Amino acid sequence: MNEQLSIETPEQIDISFQKAGIGSRFYAALIDTGLLVLILFVGYYVNLNFITELGDTLGNWLGAIGGILVFALFWGYYMVFEVTSNGQTLGKRALGLRVIKDGGYPIGFADSAIRNLVRVVDFLPFFYGAGLLTMLINGNWQRLGDLAAGTLVVKTERTNLKPTGGIPKMYGPVINIPREEFNYAGWIRPELVTEPEVGIIREYLTRRGTLPKPRRSQLARTIASPIVEKMGGSSSISYDRFLEEVYALKTSETNASG
Repeated sequence: MNEQLSIETPEQIDISFQKAGIGSRFYAALIDTGLLVLILFVGYYVNLNFITELGDTLGNWLGAIGGILVFALFWGYYMVFEVTSNGQTLGKRALGLRVIKDGGYPIGFADSAIRNLVRVVDFLPFFYGAGLLTMLINGNWQRLGDLAAGTLVVKTERTNLKPTGGIPKMYGPVINIPREEFNYAGWIRPELVTEPEVGIIREYLTRRGTLPKPRRSQLARTIASPIVEKMGGSSSISYDRFLEEVYALKTSETNASG
C-alpha cells in the first residue's frame, strides 16, 4: 500500500504527507491508554485510602465527584491535547504522529470532539476491533472516528509543500508592515504556528493577488480560523491582515533564532 498521501488544497497547493499505519498508531494508542489507566489507578487508590475514611455521606459525594473528574480526564485527554498541541497527544508525539483535517489543515475542537466520541464505536467489540477493521479496508488508514470527522493521522517528519497551479513559485511574500502598526501582535503566538501552516500562509500571501476578492476572503478565513482558535484570539478580525502579521512575526522569530 502506498504510504504517501498527496492533498491538493483549494488554493492549488499540493501538500504531501506520509500516512501513519496501524503499527505506529497502535504504539501511540498504547502509550496514551497506559497514561489513562495510570490516572484511573491513581483515582481508585485515592478513593480506596482516603475518601472511604471521611464517612458515608461525604465519601459518597467526593467519590461521585472523583468519578466525574476521571471520566472527564479519560475522554477529554484526547480532545485537549489534539486541539492545543497541533493534533498530537503524548503518545502521538512520542511516535512522531499528528491528526490533521483531510484538507491538510489543523484539526479544530469540533473535529476532535467528533473523532473521539466515535472512539466508543471504534473500540467495539473489544480493543479497537471495529476501528482496526475499518483501517484495514480504508486506503488512508482511517478509523470510523476519522471518517466521521474528516481527519487523518500522518507522520510529522516527512511533510512537503509545493504549488500545483500554473503560477510560477515565488520565494515568498514581502510584508512591509511596521511592528507598531500591527493590529493583533498582542495575542499572536508565533510558536504555535507549525511549519506546514507557515508554508500554506506563504503560498496564500504570494498568490492572493491573482484571486477574486470573494475567493480571497474565503480562503483567508479557511486558513486563519484554526490558527486564531488555537491562539485564543477574536474571530472578528481581518483574516488577510492577520495572516500577514502571523507570517511576519513567525519569519522574524525564525530569523532571530537562526
